[in-house]
Amino acid sequence: MLFGSKTPPSRSQLVTDADLARSKGRLNKAISGYRKALELEPKDAVVLGKLAPLLAKTKQSEAALESFRAAAQAHLDKGFADKALAVYAQATELFPRELDLWREVARLHVEKGHRAEAVKSLLRGRLQFSRASEQGSAIALLRETLALDASLFEVKLDLALQLARQKQRDEALELLSPLEAEAKGPRQVRKLRWTQAQVSPSVGAYFAWLRAVLRGG
Repeated sequence: MLFGSKTPPSRSQLVTDADLARSKGRLNKAISGYRKALELEPKDAVVLGKLAPLLAKTKQSEAALESFRAAAQAHLDKGFADKALAVYAQATELFPRELDLWREVARLHVEKGHRAEAVKSLLRGRLQFSRASEQGSAIALLRETLALDASLFEVKLDLALQLARQKQRDEALELLSPLEAEAKGPRQVRKLRWTQAQVSPSVGAYFAWLRAVLRGG
């Protein structure tokens, strides 16, 4: 060994030092340390999961998403679906407008046999896409929700309205048509009439909605 040579730090030491840097708010140093650790073990799910939110905080969005996905996949490769789900759930908090993240959360819930949780996840995701430019994403999540549970009355109303706003009025009307028989109680009737008036505006449609309101809907 040459005089003065230094043994490079081990992976565990790199992670420990990065953890310390993170705790002190030295994000760039922590990121550097985690990346060096990943050079020694690229599929370390824990380190990838630690790195991802730091990248997000430092405005490195694409790298953060890549790290989140890699962390989730590394957990899945080892059979740890719950850990992968937790990674994706954290990712949706930081990137709520990433459509595929919500889909992955729902997919993992379905694979675990938790369809109701998958539906809840898709509907939480749908709430993130409220802008006119995001209607395509909202429609995609609503369709996937109904594929899991076709009985959701208000989801059908929402989907019909979004389709109409995307100039797909015929499909919207086709979706609304059977809801006449499905509506339960004055509240649902009122919501149906309002959606019909929005999808296909007319004096008659607005009067139908007004009648439903006056009847206590």
